[in-house]
Amino acid sequence: PLGTLIIGTARDVTARRQTEHELMQAAAVFSSTHDGVIITDAAQQIVAVNRAFTELTGYSEEEVIGKTPEVLRSKRHDAEFYRDMWSMIEATGHWQGEIWNRRKSGEIYPELLTISAIVDPQRKVSGYVGVFTDITGLKRHQEQLELLAHYDPLTGLINRRLLIARLEHALQIALRKSESGALLLIDLDRFKEVNDCFGHPAGDELLKKVALRFKNRLRSSDSLARLGGDEFAVMLESPVDARIAARIAGDLLDTLTDDISLSSGANVNIGVSIGVALFPDHGLRVSDLLAHTDAALYEAKREGRNTFRFFSEQLTQKAREQRRMEQRLRQALKNDELKVYYQAQMDLASGRVIGAEALVRWLDPVEGLILPERFIGLSEETRLIVPLGDWVLQTACRQVEAWARAGLPPIRLAVNLSAFQASQPETAGRVVEILTETGFVPQALELELTETALRANQINQVNLFVEMQHLGVTLALDDFGTGLSSLTTLEKHPVDALKIDRSFITALPGDPTAVRITTAIIGLAHTLGFRTIAEGVETKEQLAFLAAEGCDACQGYLFGPPLPAEEFAQRYLRAA
Repeated sequence: PLGTLIIGTARDVTARRQTEHELMQAAAVFSSTHDGVIITDAAQQIVAVNRAFTELTGYSEEEVIGKTPEVLRSKRHDAEFYRDMWSMIEATGHWQGEIWNRRKSGEIYPELLTISAIVDPQRKVSGYVGVFTDITGLKRHQEQLELLAHYDPLTGLINRRLLIARLEHALQIALRKSESGALLLIDLDRFKEVNDCFGHPAGDELLKKVALRFKNRLRSSDSLARLGGDEFAVMLESPVDARIAARIAGDLLDTLTDDISLSSGANVNIGVSIGVALFPDHGLRVSDLLAHTDAALYEAKREGRNTFRFFSEQLTQKAREQRRMEQRLRQALKNDELKVYYQAQMDLASGRVIGAEALVRWLDPVEGLILPERFIGLSEETRLIVPLGDWVLQTACRQVEAWARAGLPPIRLAVNLSAFQASQPETAGRVVEILTETGFVPQALELELTETALRANQINQVNLFVEMQHLGVTLALDDFGTGLSSLTTLEKHPVDALKIDRSFITALPGDPTAVRITTAIIGLAHTLGFRTIAEGVETKEQLAFLAAEGCDACQGYLFGPPLPAEEFAQRYLRAA
């Protein structure tokens, strides 16, 4: 028999298997990717979506198949946006960008969307693939970064960076329209005292409440910023003239007329100092405007605080000079350029030297002798008065102790204490430290304070005066008769002596008003048990009048000017 004939065929299916494998991979990616995928035909009707699509949009596959992606449209973009998008796809076959779409729940959310055209072998578009990612979290993170970059985290107000950006824009508009805007720089008065007395949390609470008061008083078009610390700024967009700027500055002053209640139960009262500059009149650059408002603010604080001042070139030059003086004064403290001079205090009954007032002098290596009138006020404004005052007290105590060890007659030492020093809770402790360190007898020290210092002590509830009295340190009320003198002031504070201001002494004995005031002060002091010291005595007639009225002591150029330590000892102590 014939053998069986077997005919067979074979086909290479490697390519098909590869294609099937790739399709399976694509299907797996399509199904498992975390990005939403939507596939449409050439007419933009949805033919497929993946699982991530349903999770991100809330729509099931059945709800969107056969519909167009317009079902997702948020209506946040206008028609021009979509025209530009499809023009790009038709030209390049691709588009990518941020878009806002709507979930089934109605929530609008941002997504990063990529659309690609599907092209067949004949180069005809057969459909489109859209891949999108929900970027809500990224947007939220960007917003947080934006807040940190441009807003103050404590008050929620814009910060310096954003204010400068707005100011640059407003300045350009003002120049283009030939109009004026205004910049107000605001500094809180006595804010540090709140921090010192009640703590920084109370200070933060105060800043937030001040910001709210300012915001409620300003117009919606005004930009209120916190620049840092207790400094705020307000930009008034054009059109604004000097009259409007002054009215708004006055309104801001008025917002702090009433006490501010803190959650601790404390009521605090603070004021503000405001510098005002108009733009473009007072500057064509933001840096110039900031410098000019700062100069005006400096003048407002110098003139007594709780007020506002407009910029002028004269003010700017003055502010620059003050700042140069501040830098020089800091160096003077470091370089031992400051000296203590002493002016004798004489007992009118015996004619003997009973005391010396310590007075600081600045011996500048270039300018020579600089008197206190030029730098004491500056030292108070810059808080340099604290180290300066400590140095004067320490130096004077050591000097008087040295005189005592040398066998010279004992005298009372009078040292001035500024209002700022009196308001600081640590001042009493510093006085005790200096007395202990130098070995100075407390009963031989007399601190001289003005009535301003007494009021500062009242505000801050500092026990400085009581503590000094317990130590045995005496207190003299300086420049008496020129401030808001009252029996209440004398009653509430343990004062030992009244220093009659030189303005009254200078007019003696010919001015009837000066005679009546001086006589009244001496009588009042003696009735209350206080000593009296007349300052600025320059003539024998003045001395005779004071002696006849029963004044206890005096000082002035009639007996000699303030002298360096060695000259004072030679003239007054060794001669005794």
